Amino acid sequence: MRASARAGLTVLLVATTSFLGAGLVAAQVDPSKALVGTWRGELQGRFKKGAEASTVLALRIISVKQEDGKWVADARFGPNPVKVDIDTSGSKPSLRWAAQSGTTYDVSLLDDKNMVGTATLTREQAGAQERERKVVLEKKE
Repeated sequence: MRASARAGLTVLLVATTSFLGAGLVAAQVDPSKALVGTWRGELQGRFKKGAEASTVLALRIISVKQEDGKWVADARFGPNPVKVDIDTSGSKPSLRWAAQSGTTYDVSLLDDKNMVGTATLTREQAGAQERERKVVLEKKE
């Protein structure tokens, strides 16, 4: 009886481990498929004393590849080329890049069509206002 109980427990443990492992693999996102395309959105926050406003953003990810074991993207932010660092350590990729203005962007993929995060303005850009602003991007193509 004990041997059959152990055998049954072993089968259950192997089946559960296989099922959970498959779920974790399925949860990983292929950055090259998920990120390439045009993302449009806005940078939200206070830009003038007491006034809420937003600035239109456009990020076009041209290609995604691995370099030295890290994911990177060649992209255009507005009219300017940028190199985007991609962190794939979580269940969804997160992206980081710096615009020509010095603003640093950190966004994470929420689903197939949406990214959210923050933009950190330089001290000169922010002045007396908050340096961190909310960023929302939606995939258009």
